[in-house]
Amino acid sequence: MDKKILNNRYEIIRPIGFGGMAEVYLAQDKLLDRSVAIKRLREQFVSDQALLEQFRREAKSAARLIHPNIINIYDVVSEDDEQYIVMEYVDGVTLKEILKKCRLPLKTVLEIAVQLADGLQHAHSHNIVHCDIKPQNILIDKQMHPKIADFGIAKMVSNQTMVYTSAVMGSVHYISPEQASGEKITASSDVYSLGIVLFEMLTGQVPFEGDTPVAVAIMHTEKQVPPLSQYMETVPEGLQAILDKALAKKTSERYEDAGALLKDLVALKANLFGFSGERYPQKRATTAVQPVSPCGDDEMTVIMKPVRSNGAKAEVEEQEEAVQGESMMERSKKKHYNFNKIIIIVTAVVVVVSALANFVFGGTTNEVEVPNVLKMTVVEAQKILADRNFEVQLEERYADKEKPGTVMAQEPEPQSKRREGSKVVLIISKGAELVEVPDFKAMSMVKLEQQLQAAGFTLGKVSKKYDKEANIGTVLTQNPQAGSKAPKGSSIDVVINEGDKEVPELIGKKVQYADKLLRKEGFEVEIRYVRSASMKDVVMATNPNANTKIGEGDKVVLTVSDGSGYVKQAKYVDYVVPGKDGRQRVQIYVIDDKGRSIVYSGYEKVGTRIHQELEPAGNATLQIYCDGKLVEEKAL
Repeated sequence: MDKKILNNRYEIIRPIGFGGMAEVYLAQDKLLDRSVAIKRLREQFVSDQALLEQFRREAKSAARLIHPNIINIYDVVSEDDEQYIVMEYVDGVTLKEILKKCRLPLKTVLEIAVQLADGLQHAHSHNIVHCDIKPQNILIDKQMHPKIADFGIAKMVSNQTMVYTSAVMGSVHYISPEQASGEKITASSDVYSLGIVLFEMLTGQVPFEGDTPVAVAIMHTEKQVPPLSQYMETVPEGLQAILDKALAKKTSERYEDAGALLKDLVALKANLFGFSGERYPQKRATTAVQPVSPCGDDEMTVIMKPVRSNGAKAEVEEQEEAVQGESMMERSKKKHYNFNKIIIIVTAVVVVVSALANFVFGGTTNEVEVPNVLKMTVVEAQKILADRNFEVQLEERYADKEKPGTVMAQEPEPQSKRREGSKVVLIISKGAELVEVPDFKAMSMVKLEQQLQAAGFTLGKVSKKYDKEANIGTVLTQNPQAGSKAPKGSSIDVVINEGDKEVPELIGKKVQYADKLLRKEGFEVEIRYVRSASMKDVVMATNPNANTKIGEGDKVVLTVSDGSGYVKQAKYVDYVVPGKDGRQRVQIYVIDDKGRSIVYSGYEKVGTRIHQELEPAGNATLQIYCDGKLVEEKAL
């Protein structure tokens, strides 16, 4: 980000995350002296009104929600035709990153699920459906509190409905059946997605995997989620029932909102771990949580202090605590003042010593090994390099086979030695370059292949269909459609216009026979006589060629010999089609002074006797083929 201070208030410190359409930076609120996260739309999308509206909707939706398990929106800043969302900064990682490293204990899983359901219910009570619940959108702070982020595609269910589009394809492993089918979205859609997240926390994997996003989406609509018993040795009583109801394919059989799911989760947790059945209200600010490592060997210990009742006794106790707090505060201020003086003195000493060391040793810096961050996400790579005190510079490039947002190259190379604080350049994949698909309609196959290559595409599946309004052999339809955008180098499927009837083999047949056969098949016939040394009224060629498929009513032109150069030299050949069963394609050729010509061609049953008249010119040789193989050759 070029600007260091936004709105004369927010000082940008460093980037902390990059998404498909937005960038997130750590900043310092100079007015309130607190860390915040700044989210802005990436430069290449600023002119895209649809994405800009989605960005604004995120701020509008989330700003209405104030809950300890939802990322708080503090401010929206407009500057130089760009908009920035100022939000709560969470010092932690995503739930997805935690699940990649370890399996969480059951108690921790239920605690996270309860808090997520509580946060979602708060959104649902404000008529907001998140529409994209997944571990990547759930941040976990150092006290293991989950916070729901990214309301970019959230919907106000009171006045609009979202259908399944490419905007949610990236979240297809957590998508509800109604989203996958393009049906109406409700609060229960979030319940289904949360159910998938719960399943992943319990088992360590998502229930459905497929080769394509579409294949996974279809599984959500058709396949049942596998039972927990396939992954867990012991499934606590009631857990499977909750999961089954949360993941019901029909919304009528599912929890209607997160509040209904929350009640059952709280009851289950109380039954398993003796925890009180409170509903985890927003008063959770009074809850004390002991921070622990999520991947430790011991089960996580969460110490919950219950909220006081509203009785008169509680009010008296609160007043007493307030009086005691004042005296404690006075003592704390004095201790804090003395402590600050010590810190200032120590810091000054450290600075002086560091300066002297730098002077004495000539400012040398230790060389360290550059870590290998290839294939990692941008956030992961930046964190690893920052931990080694390297400066990071990002460059983006298109890549057909590299996952967007991952490191596909780095300079210097991994394992090379560099000074601490030196720069490491990361080449980040932008995914496949999207280019506009040309209009291939009405093109012949030859021209189609030329245009595909010129546009950077390849030929995909070729289907055939007949349309009497279009030319034979031309493109009827294509997928993707003309004008849409597709990854460069991807394939284009086409439907070619091909008739539903084949032109029979008629070369060597009498014109009367050929004309009768063609008209019987529904073709229009045109006969053209030419001067020829062949016998009169014998078909010499057809247009279209034999075996070409055309439509009923299309024209077939027969080229027929007028016999003007024919010298009669009648001979006959008798041949019995060999074999045991079925049909064979029989072709009889004559090689004479005028060259090689076919005198008979057709599919005949095994055992059929063929009696064919021949009129060779000069010395001649007879060749007989069955199914393309020469079976007999002799002189006439």
